[in-house]
Amino acid sequence: MMLGDIIKLTSPDSIQPSVVHITGPLIRILGDRFNSSVKAAVLETLALLLSKVGVMLKQFLPQLQTTFLKALNDTSRPVRIKAGVALSQLVVIHTRADPLFVEMHNGIKNTEDPAIRETMLQALRSIITAGGDKMSEQLTLAILSTLTTPALLAHPEDPPRGAVGGCLGALLHCLPAAHRDAALLHHVLAAAHPPTHPPEDWLLIHGRSCALFVALKETPDHVYRDPYEDKVEKTLLSYLASDKTPIVCNGIRGIGYLMRYLLENDKPVPQNILSQFVRSMNHTSNEVKQLMARASAVVGREARLERGAGGDVLRALLPALVNGTKEKNTYVRANAELALRAVLRLPHDEQFHQQCMSLLDEGAREALADVVARVLRRAHSDGRDEDLDCTLLT
Repeated sequence: MMLGDIIKLTSPDSIQPSVVHITGPLIRILGDRFNSSVKAAVLETLALLLSKVGVMLKQFLPQLQTTFLKALNDTSRPVRIKAGVALSQLVVIHTRADPLFVEMHNGIKNTEDPAIRETMLQALRSIITAGGDKMSEQLTLAILSTLTTPALLAHPEDPPRGAVGGCLGALLHCLPAAHRDAALLHHVLAAAHPPTHPPEDWLLIHGRSCALFVALKETPDHVYRDPYEDKVEKTLLSYLASDKTPIVCNGIRGIGYLMRYLLENDKPVPQNILSQFVRSMNHTSNEVKQLMARASAVVGREARLERGAGGDVLRALLPALVNGTKEKNTYVRANAELALRAVLRLPHDEQFHQQCMSLLDEGAREALADVVARVLRRAHSDGRDEDLDCTLLT
């Protein structure tokens, strides 16, 4: 939508005089019988407008909320997803957000359409992330109770189970301290062993593993803290030991986000976590190997590897990624090469590249140099962080 491009390129001060003239007609379009592609484009434009000039749209708040909530029940999935994004921008300017959270919560409990419930869960997660601190304690606990029911957290279908787990992971930071600790112990870090799970148990463990990696992604300081650090580490390692590939993959995701958090704060990555993470490049599943490389790429792009704690990570990670570039599977090789580019900051930071080389012994250094020479001859597009989070709908 051309209007969206104009909003992107215009400063908030320049948009201000036109806010009323832009917003009113867009709301009216959503009330008419236009096709889903038009509705999705309008919702995207309104979300962009809110992100640019949010407080200037306060006079439209009731209309926008009603319009977005109605769009959440649309038959078109792209329209529903765009409505969720728009609501995550709207909640930022809300002063009394409980009614919005109540509407969302009731929708999830009462809708009979599983596809609509799935997108509602993602929308709830997005508004919790953006404005969960505006929720009352009573409502936060009510949502926790709904999300932790086995019917949702152990749902037989992957997408809704992932959406519930993601929502639970995002909710943790909103809970009062005592309730957050209880939720961690009983619903997120609850026993995840032995490695082989009875059929009725593994679905619940998978839902919990989604919650843990999303919490480590979004608010790691609320989860990885005393006295739960050891419990988080043991839980992640138990996921890596699982015989269920989806649980192993969530263990990889969780460790990737944990490593990013620790390195950002110049804290060492526990040796047991680091060693098992790099060993996952030898896993029997190519899906696990690919994900290990993608998680490494996230660490390379977003963590501070040049500081003290980064040295140990680089010494362990680089040889594993070099081995990944020699795998038979094309996707594993490609992802390992992308990860090396990200971790070594190729081709933009030669000084850091040489710093990384100096950390390795002679044999590993030569093997890495051979791979780098090959990788640099190829054109690559960078991977995306979104690929790592399997609970987000697109």
